[in-house]
This record gives sequence, structure tokens and C-alpha cells, in this order.
Amino acid sequence: MTTATDAATLQHYKTLEVRFDRAARLYDATYGPADEQGHGNPLMDWLRAEHLSVLRDLLPAEASVLDIGCGTGEEALALVRDGYSVLGIDISPAMIRQAQTKAAVHGVQRGFLARALAAGQLASLDERGPFRGAYSSLGTLNTEPDLPAVAQALHALLEPGAPFVATVMSRRCLFEIVRGAHRLAPRLALDRSGEWAESRAGAGGVVAPVRFYTPGEFAAPFSPYFAVESVRAFPLWLPPVHLHELYRAAPDRYARAKRWDARMRSWPGFRAWGDHFLMVLRHAAAPGAEPPAPDGAASR
Repeated sequence: MTTATDAATLQHYKTLEVRFDRAARLYDATYGPADEQGHGNPLMDWLRAEHLSVLRDLLPAEASVLDIGCGTGEEALALVRDGYSVLGIDISPAMIRQAQTKAAVHGVQRGFLARALAAGQLASLDERGPFRGAYSSLGTLNTEPDLPAVAQALHALLEPGAPFVATVMSRRCLFEIVRGAHRLAPRLALDRSGEWAESRAGAGGVVAPVRFYTPGEFAAPFSPYFAVESVRAFPLWLPPVHLHELYRAAPDRYARAKRWDARMRSWPGFRAWGDHFLMVLRHAAAPGAEPPAPDGAASR
């Protein structure tokens, strides 16, 4: 099994660590749960609730789960309160400390462990599982330079048939395109390059090296060990995360958009056009077994 250790990759990881460490202290005040004092982010609340609903539907009750890019632990701790055991990893030690502090404050330490580790270094994880599921939320893997290493490590860590849920920043965003056309200002959209570039990384607004993917591009490194089960836009008709102030200013205005989102986000012509896409992959080979034939469901 390979582990990402070359000099360029280690420098990439160091850059991510520094950028996300800087953001950790104020992360929840900006992107955590919304409160009456104006802290937090109501759009993120909705996205987390939708994501947790997907996870609860897929994960067996009381399963041991791997959270790749746990940040300050918001989703991991919600799952622990539901009876799951969660091991969270994050490249930022400061984010890990915030997650551990939050777990202590809310009395949910039991069932939650957190480690400072890059996704591409999962092969060096001391805890070997097997885990009954894994997930990576809202763009974590857009910053990971070695997706094949992630796929190989998950192959060794997950039990056969386990789901892996990845929420990935998409190459194309219909909301941005429509908004830019309406305002005659196409530059309002993010530069969603298929090459590595400095951009907003995931949900937290941190500027870092990022690569945007189509579903097919993202699925390719996982195809030796995982079959694509489903893909959906996440979200399709709501503002992308970096435009969350639009939602905060008038959340009721987007009630109809939520209904259309639920109806259309899995349609073949739309599922690759959200701010993110949510992909469910199923571990299709036991560790050490011959990998299955690549799945073609994510070609678009």
C-alpha cells in the first residue's frame, strides 16, 4: 500500500495544515450552528442536516465510522449522540483540538476519537477497524493530492460492502452560472479549475490549493475497490457555500428551491451541476481480493 510521503506532497499537506489551523479558532463562529446572536451559518446547518440524513440511512445502527476531514467535529459528534462510534481525522491539529474540546464540553467523549492526519496518510492510522462506513464532507478531498492512496487505505480499513460517502466540490455550479448570467457578470462564479489552484477550500472559506472534479474524475481512483452507487447535486438550487450570505439574508425565500432541490438533484442531467456533488460508493472487494471491474455510473 502506498502512502503519500514525497516532498511535494508533504509541502502541500503543510500548507493545508497552516491554513486550516489559522481558521480553526473562529471556524464555528462563522460556519458552525446558527444561533440568535448571528453566529454560525444557517445554510451549513441545512447541508449538515441533509448529509447526516444520508449517513443515517446508509450506516448500520451503532456502526464504527471513519470521518475523513472532521474539522471541529460537528457531524461526528451528532453521529456519536445517535449511538455510532466515530474516528475523525483532520489535517489540522487545531481543528482536532477544537473537536476534542467540543466533545468534552457536550459530554460526548465516549465513542469519539480524533487524530491529526491527512487523508492521503490513512494507511498509517493506528486504528485498523474494520470500519462499517466512512464519509468525507464538503470538499475535504478536493484538497487531497493523492486520491489513489485514500482509495487503497479505505480498501484496507472498511469491511466488504461498507458505504463511503464523499461530498466533493463540483467542476460546474448551475446556481453560479445562472446568477452570473442574470447579473451579466460571469466572473461572479468561482474559477472551478480541473487543475490545482488557490481557491476556497470546502465549506470553511479557507483559501488553499484546491482541485475541482466531475463525478467521473473523482470516482476513477476509487474504481478498483469501490462501485458508484449514486450521485446527487448537493445542493443544486440553493446558493453555494461561499455565497451563504444570500441564504442568511432571506432563508424563507429558498423554501421552493429546497423542494426543487429534493426533486431534481439526482436527475442525470443535473447531478453534476451542484456546488458539490454527493457520491455514495460501496466497498466492493474484500481486502486482498481481486478488485472489481470499474463502475460506469459516474461518467458524467
